[in-house]
Amino acid sequence: MPANLPPQYFEVEKRYRETKSIPEKVTLLEEMLAIMPKHKGTEKLQKELKTKISKLKKQPSKKSHASKRGLIDFVPKEGAGQVVLIGHPNTGKSLLLSSLTNASPEVAPYPYTTRLTQSGMMEYENIKIQLVDTPPITSSFMENWMPSIIRSADAALLITDLSSSEPIEQIEDIINVLNKYNIKLTGKMSDDTKNEVKLLKKTTIVCNKNDISQSSETFKIICDLYKDKFPLISVSSLERKNFDKLKNEVYKILDIVKVYSKIPGKKADSNEPFVFKKGTTLIDVARSIHKDFEQNLKFARIWGSGKYDGQKVQKDYVVEDEDIIEFHI
Repeated sequence: MPANLPPQYFEVEKRYRETKSIPEKVTLLEEMLAIMPKHKGTEKLQKELKTKISKLKKQPSKKSHASKRGLIDFVPKEGAGQVVLIGHPNTGKSLLLSSLTNASPEVAPYPYTTRLTQSGMMEYENIKIQLVDTPPITSSFMENWMPSIIRSADAALLITDLSSSEPIEQIEDIINVLNKYNIKLTGKMSDDTKNEVKLLKKTTIVCNKNDISQSSETFKIICDLYKDKFPLISVSSLERKNFDKLKNEVYKILDIVKVYSKIPGKKADSNEPFVFKKGTTLIDVARSIHKDFEQNLKFARIWGSGKYDGQKVQKDYVVEDEDIIEFHI
């Protein structure tokens, strides 16, 4: 059966062959894998790409280095997920990062203060989520390594400025620039997006500086335009307004669940959850904890919302957020 690879695949493959950066090779391979149609004709190629990704991730790489193509910045993933902050100059990304995390980026009232990535850990309930501030993106300039940073992140926050005279133009500019690099920002995944040839990046639009006058009217206009395409939230990084809602939204766009393990006869440790992607099965959880769990697991008992305490479930059970799992081997 022929592979029938789309033209976008070969464009990314060319960039993959040209780069010498290990982090960029990994993200380009992941993009090729995302673009590739999933059917029997591509099964062998899918396996080959996954093998290459696995080998490259095991190789040591520097955080950043100079090359003919310029400075390549790479941010190792930490915590329950990595969310990248993207936007025009002076939208308040750096102050937002500083207010939400332990990071101390340079914050100034002039454009292009941020030249490299800066990351920090945002606390959400009993987990930590990594936020990554990035240099500004405009139609006239973007650092050449930025697409790799965005591709490798688990999700994105598109920051726009409610005090600007053109907040909608800022949003459209970012969307259009990234489209040229085969990155499509989307608010939600659906059946319509399964055959999308671009790399889909789950995104929430964050309208910053809602402490200024007229911000509510501007936010309403933005909501009317984008409410069917993206989740939206208005915040003030200066006054820390709506931060609880923002943290909850970040957790939601990561599409993850927190689960807890429990020893029979004892209470679960609510301070140390395991974090998995939505759709993870019981056997996947067992495998991640210990190989003996996977091999010897007979069943499990579950405590959680909408369940009776100690409900017995089998290996193919899909875990839900805040489930407490008692393994029986």
